[in-house]
Amino acid sequence: MKPNTNWYVAATKPNGESIAAFNLEQQNFTTYVPRITVRQSHARRIEMVLRPLFPGYIFVHLDPAVARWRAINGTIGVRYILENDGRPQRIRPGFIDALKEREIEGLVTLPGAGYVPGQIVEVLDGPFTNHIGKILSADKAGRLRLLLELLGGEVVSTLSDHMVKKVG
Repeated sequence: MKPNTNWYVAATKPNGESIAAFNLEQQNFTTYVPRITVRQSHARRIEMVLRPLFPGYIFVHLDPAVARWRAINGTIGVRYILENDGRPQRIRPGFIDALKEREIEGLVTLPGAGYVPGQIVEVLDGPFTNHIGKILSADKAGRLRLLLELLGGEVVSTLSDHMVKKVG
């Protein structure tokens, strides 16, 4: 499948991604707002909430030679479309396709996002190869903190998510 290369970036007003996307779609522009779930704690409660992957920005698909792209700047929720020399600045071909390939049920998965605390994994690479460990934490950068049982004791180690696989 050929990547769709006519994607551009529009800056939105604070927390205005959904409003901007709605109003742009009313003008027959195709938009994309990649979302992730993030952990939010408030008043001793922890919950997972939906947030834009790129807060303050949305992606707009258009052909600048045909579309009335300047209308984007006057759209409710939009601050401006990113430009270069008076023309919309196209993003790197394949970028949106790569994001969409990482989606599971409409949410972009980030490195480490497939792992959760308490999950059992096997180490595939490094000095702890073939050892089994329990995940203590996983971050967006793909780092996993593992609790490993070695030589009758417990060791905490930080590994990259590509160095382990889920057990079971």
